[in-house]
Amino acid sequence: MHVVMIATYPLEPDRVVGGIESVTSTLVPALAAQDEIDKLTVLCFHTGEAPVATRREGAKVEIRYLRGQRRLGVATGSYLDVRRARAIIAELRPDVVHAHEIGLRGDIATQVSRKAVVTVHGLVHLETKLRARASLKERVRYHLVAAMVRRVLRRAEVVISISDYDARALAGMVRGRHVSIPNPTAPEFFALAPSRPTEQRLLFAGVLTPRKNPEGLLTAFSLVVQQVPKARLVVVGPQPDAEYARTIRERATALGLDEQVEFLGMVDNARLREELALARAVVLFSHEETAPTILAQAMAAGKPVVSSRVGGIAEMVADGETGYLVEPDDIDAFAARMVTVLDNQALATELGGNGHVRALRTFEPTAVARRTVETYRQVLGQQ
Repeated sequence: MHVVMIATYPLEPDRVVGGIESVTSTLVPALAAQDEIDKLTVLCFHTGEAPVATRREGAKVEIRYLRGQRRLGVATGSYLDVRRARAIIAELRPDVVHAHEIGLRGDIATQVSRKAVVTVHGLVHLETKLRARASLKERVRYHLVAAMVRRVLRRAEVVISISDYDARALAGMVRGRHVSIPNPTAPEFFALAPSRPTEQRLLFAGVLTPRKNPEGLLTAFSLVVQQVPKARLVVVGPQPDAEYARTIRERATALGLDEQVEFLGMVDNARLREELALARAVVLFSHEETAPTILAQAMAAGKPVVSSRVGGIAEMVADGETGYLVEPDDIDAFAARMVTVLDNQALATELGGNGHVRALRTFEPTAVARRTVETYRQVLGQQ
């Protein structure tokens, strides 16, 4: 079968920006390795600078980089992108169109194909609602986004949930089939296990946004340093809002953490794996999440996780077995759990080993690809 995937995808090999790119760049080669897949074309609508217009990845995979609509995408139903996608779909005549997210890309896919599969990567309407109190503009945007999500879920032939959390949140909104398939994690992260002994070093990796609650993380870490003076925190990930990133750095300075916290910004996959190998544990203190990619990568690498208990995280991390979960905004408890893993290398190794076993059962890419192909076959009436 020929599949067209509409998704964010790395503009350059091994330079992954965000969780969805991590997922798609892992899933695409795993799908291509399946005998049922004859051809896989990725349409990547982007607003950055792609070094090439097309790129081939093996015999079956072609990536097409398309300059995306910059303005009024939500308000116009991505009109310009839909026109381009419709022309390409008419040219390629794929069997299945698979979009990754229930936002703009899902909206494109469900307008250009009746055989559309859409994977949920976050509840974009709820994330937008969190910002809706900020201004009239954000409130208007929320209503437009919510209407778009309802439209996508109504039109999609199949909706793939990546966690029970998002499946419950979308219950009653999906008209077609609704299945659950976790996100895959790249083999390179599994290869980091078993974890070797490390320094007292923690890693946060993710987009630097208020939803990830870096302010709370820094506050909790300032309490950690009082008990573990050698503790270090490395912050990795894109910083889309320069003003907000500056505010977070100023917060670290105000807490007296300039010597203990290192902000690396965006790094390539090789550097991310290097930082993950050096870390004692991965930490995340978000206000809202679905199924964070970095936590699956940490587990695959044999690293324990210390996280807030929000969204689908409790489905990924077994509290006391593969890491620790605390209630969101409980800064004292979060700090205490970070101290626990920093003070006890043997415990951290045990928790990380348990996480690796759990990740092999859940996030191994070949198994995820097989389940995805089964879903495609259902769409085509082959099962």
